[in-house]
Amino acid sequence: MIWPQYARGVPVHVADKRRTLYGVVRPCPSLISACPTLTEELVLVRSAEEARELAAVLHQGRIVHLHLPEHEQLTMC
Repeated sequence: MIWPQYARGVPVHVADKRRTLYGVVRPCPSLISACPTLTEELVLVRSAEEARELAAVLHQGRIVHLHLPEHEQLTMC
């Protein structure tokens, strides 16, 4: 399920009671301005290209580049 409050990205949750949202996977750079709360979350990206696109609209410290090999990137949709 895609949540608009995460700029069309996919929220990733953990079982910790203090903070259940861990981060957001693959938000859309053009929608981030419509989602001010996303700037407070970690954003997980698959590739350097995604990291560059998001760096233009998000604080660098919030972007986690997973450095996935290309064959693994293609399986994440």
